[in-house]
Amino acid sequence: MRLWRYLAISLWFAVCGASSSHLPWHASLADQPRTLVDILNRDEDYSLLLSLLQRARLIPTLNKLNGSTLFAPTNDAIKRRSGKDSLLQRALEGDELEVPDNVQEELRQQFFYHLLNYTIPVPGEEPTTQTLKTLHFPRRAISPPTREPPPFPPWLPIPEGTLGGEPQRLRLTSRDDTLWVGTNAFGQGGVEVVKSRTNASNGVVYGISDMLQVPPSLEDFLNETSCLSLFMPVDAAWESIDPLERLYLESEFSDDDRRRVLGMHSVVEENVKWSESFASSTKMTTEYGSVLDVEISSKGATINGTKVVQPDVYASNGVLHLVSTFLIPPGALQLTPEKYLLTLNCTSFVSLLRSVNLTHLINNSDHRYTILAPKDDVLSFFANDGLPKAGSEDLKQLLQYHFIPGIWTPKKLDHGALLETELREPGLDDGRQVLQVEVHNGEKSAADSKHISFGGAGVIGDYVDLNNTIIYFISRPLEPPVDPLQAALPSLDLSSFLAAVFSTSLADVIKKTPRTTFLIPRNSAFKRLGRLVSDHLLAASSKADLENVILHHVIDSVRYSKSLVNESQRTFPTLEGSDLQLERTDNGSVFIRASGGWADMQSALYPQNLLTKTGVVHEVSDLMIPRTVELNVGKLMKAAKATTMASMITKAGFDWVLNGTAPPGDSEWAVLCPTDDAFKEFNLTELLGNQEVLRSVVSQHLIPTSFSGSGAAEPNNNNRPLPLYDLGTYSTLLSPSSAYGDIVFRTLEDKSESEYMVGIKGARGTDGKTDWARVLSWGRTTTGSGTGGVIQVDRLLLPYHPRWWIEYGPPSFVGAIGGTEAQSPEDNKNLAAENVKSFIAGGFGGVCAVLVGHPFDLTKTRLQTAAAGQYTGAIDVVRKTLARDGVTGMYRGIVPPLLGVTPIFAMSFWAYDASKTLIYALTPNRTSETLSTLELATAGFLSAVPTTLVTAPVERAKVVLQVQGQGTSSTQYKGVVDVMRHLYREGGMRSIFRGTGATLARDGPGSAAYFAAYEVTKKFLISKESTSDDLNLGAIIFAGGTAGVAMWSLAIPPDVLKSRLQSAPTGTYSGLFDCFRKTVAQDGITALWKGFGPAMARAFPANAATFLGVEASRKLLDSLF
Repeated sequence: MRLWRYLAISLWFAVCGASSSHLPWHASLADQPRTLVDILNRDEDYSLLLSLLQRARLIPTLNKLNGSTLFAPTNDAIKRRSGKDSLLQRALEGDELEVPDNVQEELRQQFFYHLLNYTIPVPGEEPTTQTLKTLHFPRRAISPPTREPPPFPPWLPIPEGTLGGEPQRLRLTSRDDTLWVGTNAFGQGGVEVVKSRTNASNGVVYGISDMLQVPPSLEDFLNETSCLSLFMPVDAAWESIDPLERLYLESEFSDDDRRRVLGMHSVVEENVKWSESFASSTKMTTEYGSVLDVEISSKGATINGTKVVQPDVYASNGVLHLVSTFLIPPGALQLTPEKYLLTLNCTSFVSLLRSVNLTHLINNSDHRYTILAPKDDVLSFFANDGLPKAGSEDLKQLLQYHFIPGIWTPKKLDHGALLETELREPGLDDGRQVLQVEVHNGEKSAADSKHISFGGAGVIGDYVDLNNTIIYFISRPLEPPVDPLQAALPSLDLSSFLAAVFSTSLADVIKKTPRTTFLIPRNSAFKRLGRLVSDHLLAASSKADLENVILHHVIDSVRYSKSLVNESQRTFPTLEGSDLQLERTDNGSVFIRASGGWADMQSALYPQNLLTKTGVVHEVSDLMIPRTVELNVGKLMKAAKATTMASMITKAGFDWVLNGTAPPGDSEWAVLCPTDDAFKEFNLTELLGNQEVLRSVVSQHLIPTSFSGSGAAEPNNNNRPLPLYDLGTYSTLLSPSSAYGDIVFRTLEDKSESEYMVGIKGARGTDGKTDWARVLSWGRTTTGSGTGGVIQVDRLLLPYHPRWWIEYGPPSFVGAIGGTEAQSPEDNKNLAAENVKSFIAGGFGGVCAVLVGHPFDLTKTRLQTAAAGQYTGAIDVVRKTLARDGVTGMYRGIVPPLLGVTPIFAMSFWAYDASKTLIYALTPNRTSETLSTLELATAGFLSAVPTTLVTAPVERAKVVLQVQGQGTSSTQYKGVVDVMRHLYREGGMRSIFRGTGATLARDGPGSAAYFAAYEVTKKFLISKESTSDDLNLGAIIFAGGTAGVAMWSLAIPPDVLKSRLQSAPTGTYSGLFDCFRKTVAQDGITALWKGFGPAMARAFPANAATFLGVEASRKLLDSLF
């Protein structure tokens, strides 16, 4: 076997570069543009370098380059190196010395290692190491040296050679405010830059204190070392090495360790260690210093227990022995976490650790740490402005936050756990800062499928287990917690309380007080607190109260979520001086009770574990009032800007209400408090001058309270002086002496201006301006049992004194429907809107009915009023009408119903709704909220009564117009106006309203059947899941048609009598019963059902159109107003 094949195995010892980054170096700039050669020529310290460059024929090369970097050895550096380097010594000898060209080539290559084909930027201040690419391309000599010179200058290197076409690399390190070039992977060693940066027109020059040595070939050691005995592991030996150790040894950062490993396998003594010299217990010392023990047995020789696979591979300078495994003594490599981090693309992280002297955290493999390491690509996003300044204390704290003592594999991590880090905070009394872990299980149940994040930074890829070290690769650098206020600022839902803190002098206290737990209420807490209480606390004159409230939210110890939720401690002292009480429920909820405030005052705890420099922040639902803060009626009225009302209370002799002293009867009071603007229309001199009136007015606004807290289940609704429930009635101080002393609260549908209104119970018949008011805000007191308070309103409530007819004789109808309370403008507005919508929707439905049903109605009317034998049936009527008058003849007489349809149908549907309301009012103790079929029919019948007043004259004109031209009669009228004029001349209003009784006889039962059939059918067809907003067209059409059929099934006989009464000449009939008698006598009983077919034919489509028009237009109107 030839030697070179075994030498190839050693190529894993190749030398590689290190990480790259900018350098912290400040240099002066040249005053005027000069070339590199000009700079060297003008500086006497570079005279020897210039001479050597001329000898190597590199002057044209320097001039050819544009934007280069030259590390220029000074004269002292060249002299010092020439004593050790024969090449330099010969090159520096006189010009007469003839130097062969191969020496010039070697000299050129050495200077190419000092030269870069680009200009490096001015290094920064951060201590970093970067890798540079030189113009030196190392190569093997493949032919004997030649004395012929190269073809021509400039001599530019060719990208080829033993590094695969890549140039040799050079490390540049900034440390201790000095630049060093030629350092190792850890930034150590190298040559010092002694002359500052000088800019040239085609590059820059740095003066260095020594010549840079071109990295030697490992083959030089293998080929040129005499008496070398090399114990070479076979290829399979690599499989026995830990994959991470192998990855490190194959990386660019293991130069020294690779040489060390080579030394562990190399023995250089006076004699070559042939296998024939092996004997049991033979000991050999390696170049590294380790001892190799040889043992001989029948199975062959072993070296330190490793089998010699093939001994005695001969070489010109020694011998190779192939062994089965590596001969690395235990612990000899000292593979620290730092080396693995460098191997695993965390070089920037390591560089930052070095800049703040934290390498002890990664250089001792005995320490047990879990390291959270961002890789280089992650840190590159934060290189400019995302990280503290290199070497700063802030950076040191940030990096310490990435180290967790102990071995924390994914199996040990629980969601929400807090792990102590290496960062020690002064705000925690030098205790360890903690880091929150979030663990979410993936699709698989195995621990490897968990999604883990530390402090919000997700874990990327798999973790690395290095015996005493666990490394997680995270998606971003971790930022240590900041002070409590800065930590809470990003949460907009906490902004109100934080603004209150900054309005006081407590901000620095909260930031700097060590070991605290800050409980911050959400913004909604201020609304639930009551605006008057909030306004009081935020007022400039109440700063002491506000500061006590704030300090009452700061627990004087660090309490993370687990401590608050699971531990048994219930009492926690605060910075304010009083305690907070915790109540834990069976369902896991936690409530906090303040030391003061009102009865049952409490706040729900929302544990957040928002970490800070001094402890932790949690959120709470409500503000907590300490016992040191006294909220009385006077303070709240001041917050309400109600000085006028406060003066009235004092002058009326009720000053005890303001200061919270014990009032008569040991009751507490809620005050209805009008704003100062509410008194603009009153003569205050007159009002304050009449003591009796004044006491009466004030008494109307004083409400005795006995409000109990909301209980533990509802901590957010205990802040009102009164519950303010809808239609809640309360007595006032005026109630014992007046029947109208009580007040009533109602909820408003339109909450744009106010949510509630308050009025004097039983007040009616006024203009609505003195007996009700809108509730603007409120606040609850803490004096006594904390059940009183102030309710701010926009009007002054004057005691109500009804007129005699209201007090002693209210209309029965009003009593029937129970309308005793005063109606607010909002109620009147809503009622008017509903009436308008009913009117418009009914009118639109009527128009639809006429357009669809008029041809049928004309056919019915002509059949009912024609002489016997004139028509053979409905079809005959249609045929003869079309033949005589065309299609427009079928719509003859349509104008009266179109003109009358809006008031008729509007009144009908309005009256129907009003009748239903009346039925509800007459049955206050009903058990069902829906009306029965009989009640619906009753409402329908009642709706016909007012409708008839409009229907009768409209029907009269319509019938007269419909029958004209019938038979041999000629047209008598030109239109509706002509008909009405003729009827009035004929018999006055009596003639116009002829047939009113018959109309009521028809529409009363018909409407009863009409509305009842519609409601019942629609309810049957529409599913229970449908809402009132759904427009079910099929159900509406079918129910409407069914209603029409039901109506006309009952209405045909009275409709026949009505039509004959209204169309007959004056004097033909004396009344309804006379018409009935003569019709039956002349045409038989069947005459009462004349027109039944057309009526039935018309009933379904016309009434289907009616209800479809009503429902569709009502839905449209509801959407508009």
